[in-house]
Formats: sequence, structure tokens, C-alpha cells
Amino acid sequence: MQKDVTITARIDGELSERLARLSAMQGRSKSWVVGRALKSYLDAELAFAEAVEEGRTEMREGLTVPHQEVAARFKARFGAAGK
Repeated sequence: MQKDVTITARIDGELSERLARLSAMQGRSKSWVVGRALKSYLDAELAFAEAVEEGRTEMREGLTVPHQEVAARFKARFGAAGK
């Protein structure tokens, strides 16, 4: 397991006040709240970026279906209600 590290970030006053308010309400340190928020943000952003890269790889490898073909299949399956 890696050791904790200290980082420095400049945030605006309103965000700092909101951070202090939330940490007080939760009975947690501001560091803990920031760590949780950063983890949540990074989990979501990395998942998205990895999915995009996977899609790009599939496109390069010719593993995609053209939009027109998908639309035609959808229309054939669901008819005009699929518009």
C-alpha cells in the first residue's frame, strides 16, 4: 500500500466555506472530504476516458457497426415507433 501524500490546491473562498461546512456536518476532516471527492471524481472520469479509448481501439480495428446499419436494424425491429 502506498503512503499518503500531501497535495496543495488553490480553491475559491466559497468552495472553501462549503468544504468546511460539509466536513463539520459529517464530523470529518476537510482532508477526508477532499480525498473522498477526488476519488469519486477520478473513478468516474477514468471510467469514461477508458471507455472512450476502448471505443477508439474498436474503431481502429474495424469492430464497429455504421450508424445507418444500426438505425435500419432498430427500425426493422421496432418500426416507426422507434423514431
